[in-house]
Amino acid sequence: MINPRKGFLSLIGAVVLLFAGIYLSYKIYAHLAGPEGVRNLEQAWESFRDLLVGNGLWLFTSIAVLPGLILPVAPLLTLAGLWGQEHGPWISSLYCTVALSLNLSWTYWIARGPARVVIQKFLKRFKYELPTKPPTNLMQWALIVRLTPGVPFIFSNYGLGLVRMPFLPYLLISVPVLGVTGCGYVLAFAGIFGGQWKYLWTGLCLIAVMFLVGRILVKNKSHAS
Repeated sequence: MINPRKGFLSLIGAVVLLFAGIYLSYKIYAHLAGPEGVRNLEQAWESFRDLLVGNGLWLFTSIAVLPGLILPVAPLLTLAGLWGQEHGPWISSLYCTVALSLNLSWTYWIARGPARVVIQKFLKRFKYELPTKPPTNLMQWALIVRLTPGVPFIFSNYGLGLVRMPFLPYLLISVPVLGVTGCGYVLAFAGIFGGQWKYLWTGLCLIAVMFLVGRILVKNKSHAS
C-alpha cells in the first residue's frame, strides 16, 4: 500500500520540478535572446503593469487567473498595493482576498480532476501513486504547507486538490491564511508607494505573524515526528 505521506511528498517534488523547468526556460531565453530580448520582455511587463494599474477589473482578474498558470503572484500583489494607493488599501485588500479565493477554487478543481490523471500517469513511471483517499491527518498537513515560509501557494493549491482534500475544509484553511498574507503584502506595498507608515507597518505585522505561526507549526511537527 502506498504511504500517503510519500505520495504527497512525491507530488510536491513533481510541482517543484515544474517550477524549476519554468525558471530554467527563462534563463535559457535570456541567454539566447541576449540583453535586447530581456529588454523587450521587461518592456512587455511594463506595458502589462500600466494596463493593470489603470484597470482594477483586469488587475484582480489577473490575480484570480495568472498564478494558476504557474506565474508568480508577488508582482501582482505589488500592483494591487499600487492600485490601493489611489483607491484605498483596504478596498484593494478585500478585492485581492476575493481574487485569491477564486484562484484557490478553480485550481483545486482542475487538480482534483483532469490534472490528477496526468500526474498519476507520470508518477506511475517511477512506481509511485497518488493516495486514493486523503490521509487522516491531511488537515494538519494542509495547515503546515499553507503556513510554511517559502512555499508558493500554488504548490499547495494543486497538491491539496490532487490528494482530494475535501473542498470545504480546504477553503476553511486556505482562505484565511492566504487572505491575511495577501492583505499584508497589499497593505505594505500601498504604504510604501503612498508613504503611509501605518499601512506599511500593519502589512509587515500581518506577514510576520503568519511567518512566525508557520515556523512554530513546522517546529512542533518535526518534534512530534
